[in-house]
Amino acid sequence: MPPTALTRPTWSIAAAWTLALGCSHSEQGPASSSPSAKPSASVAAVQAAPPEVAKAATGPTTTPEPAAAVPPGPRVYAKSRFVWIREFPSAELQWIGYLWTGGSVALRSDKVHYGPGCETWYAIEPRGFVCVDGKRATLDPNDPVLRALAPHAPDLATAWPHAYGESRGLPRYTQLPKLEDAPAVLKPASVASETATAFLARARLDRDPFSLVTLPQTVYEGRTRLLPQSTVAYSSELARDDGSYLLAADMTWVPKKLVKPYEQVTFKGVELGQGAKLPLAFFRGSDRPQYVRGSDGSFSPNGKSFARLSHVALSGESVRVDEDEYLGVAGSPLFVKKSEAVVPEPRGTTPWGTKVGDADRTGLPEGKRATWMEASVWGGWLIAYEGNTPVYVTLISPGRGGTPVPGKDPLETASTPTGTFPISGKFATATMEAPGEYIHSDVPWTQNFSGPHALHGAYWHNDWGKLKSAGCVNVSPIDGRWLYEFTEPAVPPGWHGVRWVPSKGPATTFVVHR
Repeated sequence: MPPTALTRPTWSIAAAWTLALGCSHSEQGPASSSPSAKPSASVAAVQAAPPEVAKAATGPTTTPEPAAAVPPGPRVYAKSRFVWIREFPSAELQWIGYLWTGGSVALRSDKVHYGPGCETWYAIEPRGFVCVDGKRATLDPNDPVLRALAPHAPDLATAWPHAYGESRGLPRYTQLPKLEDAPAVLKPASVASETATAFLARARLDRDPFSLVTLPQTVYEGRTRLLPQSTVAYSSELARDDGSYLLAADMTWVPKKLVKPYEQVTFKGVELGQGAKLPLAFFRGSDRPQYVRGSDGSFSPNGKSFARLSHVALSGESVRVDEDEYLGVAGSPLFVKKSEAVVPEPRGTTPWGTKVGDADRTGLPEGKRATWMEASVWGGWLIAYEGNTPVYVTLISPGRGGTPVPGKDPLETASTPTGTFPISGKFATATMEAPGEYIHSDVPWTQNFSGPHALHGAYWHNDWGKLKSAGCVNVSPIDGRWLYEFTEPAVPPGWHGVRWVPSKGPATTFVVHR
């Protein structure tokens, strides 16, 4: 019997924002998704398991998967992607957020509500209603499908919800191929020599976790393949006699031999305050020389370097020699050549017109925290602020086309839009699609700000500070998670995505300039 292949669904998500050209929010959901169109947790790296001798998969077993640990009290559990949250109990209303496969959220009460599109609606924390039909969502923490899915849900307690790799041309299976049907390219020359090396974000499997349950079709993303150079997100590995298979984020199986794992991106910016402050300099592209000043006032390299992607605090001293400017390193005789560094330079005023660094007594900012960010496309940096105070600074990788070309759509030139924008939606993970069906799977910490453009974590490169993307603003996964938790609207506990509803509170302002 051949493996079960995915079939592309006929429905797609209709949202107020989409991403395109490598920033494409191509996640799919039922047509009824629209009538029209946290406190910080410690960031810990996902540890790879030590190499182990491969084990052949065992046969079906009656041992159930362990239930996922969840807070006490009645909850709604998601058995599907896109379990929509509506402001009121009606599927005819626009969604305000959603739950995700294996996730859960606390109920506000156990009272059943009735409304269009679903027989049983429940109010959830802190607001909104979810349709609980037993298929996409359940109140039963021991639901067998939920118990099979929950251990492989995205791990949002880390900066890397999944592990990631590059596709070498991947078939995707909703059921594992039988051994006799496995593609010949995947069969090792010697089974005895195979090892289940591993990666393993959270688990190494020795059997198919879904052997006793039938997963709903709404778990799957709906793609039968991933083209070479697309990316895949995965959580676990199953070792078999025909080679290992990886469990992708949408619970499909992909051959491990056709995935090139990415090294984990660990760059992070600087949290300001408690000793760290502006000005400072980052180093992009390559290691950069350290300079010292001679008795004649000239500057020359001292034979040592500042490491690529490192940073140093600056003293504020600036010396110009001919066309070059040298910046003093705080507490040191060393200097940085400004043209060889990224030096974030805050704008003088907030979006509401008060001076950065001064106490704000105007009462003009919206919301108690008054969060906003600014990013320089050509400079390659981003600063986050609370009111008049900068609180975080880091390197970014904006569109490879730089700033928009007058008269052309930024998508045509892979440019990053400039202007002042609200953060209009936030998604813990979101799949992005470029023309030709090239995919970035389950991109973490995505925040929309201008039509199809978003600020998001990127796990497929480590080239911060340089023009790189198709127009979105890339940050490292660690920076992405910090900013996702910092910005408004806040994503309530248990929610996987949220839409900004102006009547419910402010959105962080994002100022993007040259």
